[in-house]
Amino acid sequence: MVGTGETLPGGFVAEVVRIGDTVRRTPPADAAFAAALLRHLAATAPGIAPAYLGTDERGRQVLSHIEGLVPWRDREDRAFFADAALTRLAGLIRAVHDACAGTDLAAGAETVCHRDLSPKNTVYRVEPAGPVPVALLDWDLAGPGRRVEDVAFAGWHWATLGGDADPTELGRCCRLLCDAYDRPTGGLLPRGELVGVMLDQVEGTWRGIDTGADRDEPGMRRLRAAGAVETVRGWHDWLRRHRRTVEVALAAR
Repeated sequence: MVGTGETLPGGFVAEVVRIGDTVRRTPPADAAFAAALLRHLAATAPGIAPAYLGTDERGRQVLSHIEGLVPWRDREDRAFFADAALTRLAGLIRAVHDACAGTDLAAGAETVCHRDLSPKNTVYRVEPAGPVPVALLDWDLAGPGRRVEDVAFAGWHWATLGGDADPTELGRCCRLLCDAYDRPTGGLLPRGELVGVMLDQVEGTWRGIDTGADRDEPGMRRLRAAGAVETVRGWHDWLRRHRRTVEVALAAR
C-alpha cells in the first residue's frame, strides 16, 4: 500500500502529492495524449519534463519527481524573472517545439504547445547566472498549436501586467524571449502577431475561469473565489490600453 505522501504547494486545479521519487497527480482530461507526449519528450528532449511512469491504484498519474525550485508564490524572488531566466526559458520552449514539430502528436499543426507556461509550472536550479529554468511541469492542457502561442503565454506570465506596470518592460521581455527562441535560425516567430495572441489568451483565461466556475468545476470555483477573474480581466483591459507601447518595445532593436 502506497503512503499518503507530501502534498505539494501551489496546485489550484489538480491535487499533487510527492511519494518518494515520484509525483502523483489528478489525471488530465486527455490522459492518453499527456502520457504519449511525456514519453515522446523523455526520448527526444530528456529532462525537460517529468517522465511518465503510469498510474497508481487510485488512478492518478505517476510521474518522476524533478529536483529543483518551483516559484509557486507570486513574485517571491525577482531573480526568477531576470533576463538569464527568460533566456533559458525560451530555450526550453524551443526544445519542446522542435521535438514535437512534424510528429503525429502535432496532428498537422506547427507543433505541440504546453499552453500553461508559468513560473509555478517551472523547475529552476541555481547556476552562476542565478536561478534558471531547467524543466517544465503540468502538461495537462498541452495540445497541437503554433509556436508563437507558448512564447506569448510565457510573455504575460513572466512579466507584470496591470496597475502601474510598465508596458515598455513587457515589450522588452517579449523581445528577449523571441530573440532567444529564434536564435540561431531566426524567423520562426511572427512577432507582429504576438500581442494579439496574448490579448486572446488573457481574455480566454478569465472567461474560462468564469465559465468553469459556473459549471461548478472545483478548481475554477477556487480560482474565481480567490479573485482571479477580476485580476485577469484587469490585465486584459490594461494590455488593450497599452497595446501600441508594448508592440513598439517588442519591435525595437
